[in-house]
Amino acid sequence: EQNIMLQQRKQLQTKRRTKGFSLPEVIITASILGVLGSVAYPSYNNANDSAKLAEAKANILAIPPIIGAYIDATGEAPTTWDDLSSIAAVMTNNGPATGDLKSPITLPSSIYGLSIEGPAESVYTLTATRFINRDEEEQNEEEYQFAIKSCFNISSGASELRTGNLTDIESELNCG
Repeated sequence: EQNIMLQQRKQLQTKRRTKGFSLPEVIITASILGVLGSVAYPSYNNANDSAKLAEAKANILAIPPIIGAYIDATGEAPTTWDDLSSIAAVMTNNGPATGDLKSPITLPSSIYGLSIEGPAESVYTLTATRFINRDEEEQNEEEYQFAIKSCFNISSGASELRTGNLTDIESELNCG
């Protein structure tokens, strides 16, 4: 009888142990997940930022033909986003862009604000600056770390696009 009770007790203890994980198993699993997460998360962020940069570049490259078409259709240079929308809508997160061309718009699904200057000697300059915090309404020029700058000449068709720190790329563009 004593043997039977010992066997039952061992079986009961074995059953209790198989119902969960031991503390070392949990710690090892959490450590592995932590290491994997710390390796994968920066890669994910870089890929996400690269995708947003590529999308912003594509939006910027789509605007010069719209400006050219507007000038061909009206014989005048556009001064507002509404002028450009009469040819093809330039989209933002809140629908078609409106207001003055120099007023920055937030490109759709983006972290970039785009503004257009020109024409100065037939050259338009497009500047897309990256927002540090998209939720803040007022942001200083110093808060922009990264920018996309493009220019194009409506007379000759010359164009150029640069990315990087705004102060570094500002003087490098040549569309003259």
